[in-house]
Amino acid sequence: MPRICVLFLALCLCSTWSGNAAEDEETEDDILLLSRPACTKLAPRLAIRRAKTWLYQLQSAEPAALATRNPDLAVIDYSRDGSAEGAYGAADLAPLHASGTVTLAYFSIGEAEDYRFYWQSAWASLPPSWLGPENPDWPGNYKVRYWDEGWWTAALQPYLEAILAADFDGVYLDIVDAYWFWYDEQGELSAVEAAGRMADLVARIAAYARARRPGFAVCPQNAEGLLDDASADKAALYLSAIDAIGAESVWYNTSAEDRDYRLGLLARFAAAGKRVCSIEYIDQADWADYQATACAAGFPVVPYAADPDQALDEITAFTAAACP
Repeated sequence: MPRICVLFLALCLCSTWSGNAAEDEETEDDILLLSRPACTKLAPRLAIRRAKTWLYQLQSAEPAALATRNPDLAVIDYSRDGSAEGAYGAADLAPLHASGTVTLAYFSIGEAEDYRFYWQSAWASLPPSWLGPENPDWPGNYKVRYWDEGWWTAALQPYLEAILAADFDGVYLDIVDAYWFWYDEQGELSAVEAAGRMADLVARIAAYARARRPGFAVCPQNAEGLLDDASADKAALYLSAIDAIGAESVWYNTSAEDRDYRLGLLARFAAAGKRVCSIEYIDQADWADYQATACAAGFPVVPYAADPDQALDEITAFTAAACP
C-alpha cells in the first residue's frame, strides 16, 4: 500500500496527533474533513506538511522516472514542454500517485507566459488592461495586474481547471513576489495593498480548487516578505490558504543580510505548520555542506540541490539525508 494511504488511514483512525505544532497543524478544516468517510481526500495537504524529500523539474519531466526516486513531493510543469499538446494526464501521473508522491503543478500567477495555451496573439498589439510590461530577464513573460478579474478569467481559472483535470494533487505557485513590482517599480499600489491583493489571489486559488477537490495542496515559492508587507489579517489569510513554501537560494548565491532576513521569515512559516522546501542551485561539491546547513536551520527543512544553470531540465542525484 502506498505510504500516503497508510498515513491517512492512521490519521482517520487515530484520535490523537503528536502535538508538535510544526509537524501536526490541526485546523478546523482538518478535523471536519477527517470526520468524513472519505477522509483520505485530505491526503495531499497533510502529507506535504510531513514531507522529507522532494524533486523539482520543469522541463521534459517523466513522471514514471521520477516515481522510481520515491520522493514525498514532486513539482513538475503541467506539460512536458509547456504546451497544451504536451500536457500530462491522469494516466501520466499514475506512477507518482502509486508511489505515494504528492505531485504539484507549477503555476505562474504573477506573470503571463506567451507560450501557454491561454495566450492570445492579439495581446502583442492590443494588450488587455491587466497585462503589464515584459520581464527583461525572462523574454516572453509579462507582468500582470494579478488582482484584475480579467487575468483570472483569461488565464488563471482555465489553467487551474487543466491542472485539476490532470489529477494533480496541488499547485506550486510562482511569481508570488510580483506584488513587489507593482509597489516598488510601478508605484500603482502601496506595499500593504499589493501584498494584500496577492494574499487574496492565493486564497482564491486555494478555495476554488478545494471546492472541487478537498485536500488540494497549495505551495507558493519565495515571497516570504509578504508576511511583513501585508496587513495582519491578510497575512493570516495567506497562511491559512497554504500548506508549504518553496524557497530558492536561501543559503547560496545571496547576501548574508538577505539570508538572515529570509530565515527569520521561514521560521514563522514553519511555526505555523507549513513545510519549508528549499532549493539551491549549486555544484555537487557543495551538497554535503548544504545538507548540514539545512539540518542546522532551527526548523524542519526539506532540501533539494539542482544544477547551477537553474534550467530545472533534469533531476540531480542529490538525496536528502535524515538530520541527526
